Amino acid sequence: MHGLSDSPGRQPGIAGIILAAGGSSRFGAVKQLLPWGRGTCLEACVRTAELAGLDPIVVVLGFQNEIILNQTQLGHAQVVKNAEWDQGQGASLKAGVGVLPEGLFGAVFMLADQPQISVNLVMAIKELAWKRNSVVVPLINDQRANPVFFPSRAFSRLSSIQGDQGGRALMGEFPTVLLPWLDEDMALDIDTQADYDRLCRIFFTNPS
Repeated sequence: MHGLSDSPGRQPGIAGIILAAGGSSRFGAVKQLLPWGRGTCLEACVRTAELAGLDPIVVVLGFQNEIILNQTQLGHAQVVKNAEWDQGQGASLKAGVGVLPEGLFGAVFMLADQPQISVNLVMAIKELAWKRNSVVVPLINDQRANPVFFPSRAFSRLSSIQGDQGGRALMGEFPTVLLPWLDEDMALDIDTQADYDRLCRIFFTNPS
């Protein structure tokens, strides 16, 4: 049965699905391979998922997937190739959820263009998910942000989303709890070169 732990005192498993299939059309380069810390943006996301205890970890690739695979170290993450990546995020949600094993409590969905997401934020999402057994959405600057947790009972609906709606299309169908978060930098993402430069200045430039 979904949501039950096999051993006393151990919380039920939560997977991590990293959506990394996009074509980076606004950026003009493969965002997944942009340098971040000691690796790439995608590797940073996988590392965060690992440190936060998400298991299994699924990486959904699409655009330039062979190039990305040849230039990244994804550890024990399972890679799924979404041949319909240009149809919108719905196809990536379906591809990621489709390979998850039975018996999970749910999954945290992360975006490959947010390499700065902290382990603390993902852990807080997991803790609130276990307590409330609901969709969990960070609330930053009064705006809904990512990553987002969906309980396993939402997986079948996530698999049916069409186009580029993403998981937000289901928010009205399942109980949702907001997680207020004070770190405004967690709401940023990389759409343009300016966005990437800004994130790098915030996280890697030493203050004078």
